[in-house]
Amino acid sequence: MYMLKNIQNIMGFVLDNILPPRKDFDIVKRLNPEKICKLPKPEKVIGEDWIHPLFQYKDKRVKAIVWELKYKENTLPIDTIGKILYEEIISTISDIFIFDNDASFVLIPIPITKYRRIERGYNQSEIIAKSIIEHDLNHILLYAPQWLEKIIDTPRQSRSETKYDRVMNLLDSFKANHMVKGKYIILIDDVVTTASTLKEARKELLLNGSKQVLAFTIAH
Repeated sequence: MYMLKNIQNIMGFVLDNILPPRKDFDIVKRLNPEKICKLPKPEKVIGEDWIHPLFQYKDKRVKAIVWELKYKENTLPIDTIGKILYEEIISTISDIFIFDNDASFVLIPIPITKYRRIERGYNQSEIIAKSIIEHDLNHILLYAPQWLEKIIDTPRQSRSETKYDRVMNLLDSFKANHMVKGKYIILIDDVVTTASTLKEARKELLLNGSKQVLAFTIAH
C-alpha cells in the first residue's frame, strides 16, 4: 500500500510537470461551498426580468467554473451550485403558489442537437439541471428534458459576431412538446449573455401553451 501511494505521488509529479494542471481547473479545485456562496452577484439581464443568473461571469472564478463544466465536464462545484439554484427557484416560484394552487413546474435544461451531443459527449445544462433535482426532496419540480428539443444545429453563439447574428442563428431552432401546455417552465443554462438562446426557447414554449417561462443560469 505504501509503495503504491509512492508510485501515485511520483506519477502525479511527473504528469504535473509534463502536462501542467489547467489554470481553470486549479481555480475550481480551490473553491469550497463557502467561497462559492460568496461569489459576486451579477447585474440584472436588462429587459428580461424572467431570467435569474447567480454570479458575475467576468469574475475569473465564475468563468473558470463555467469553462470547466462546458468544455471539460468538470463537475467539482456542481452540488453546491445545484443547491443554490434550487433555493433560488423555490424562492422565485413561491409567489405563484399563492395565486395558482394547481401550478405545475417543469425543469428543462437548454437542449443541444444530437450532432452536438455526439461531438461533445454531454450537455452541461443537463448536468446543472440534474444537480438541482437532487435537492428537490419534496418533488416540486418535474424534470422533463425531452419536452424541448434543439432541431437545428446552429453555430456556437460565442462565435457569432453581433447580437443580430445570434438571433438569426437561433430562429426556429427549438421544438416544444405539447405536454408543456398549461405548465410553468423553468429553463436551465450555464451562461446568459445576450439571452438570444433563452428567448428563442421561451418563445417556442409559450407558443405551445406554457403558462409562464422562467430561466436560471450560473452566470451573466
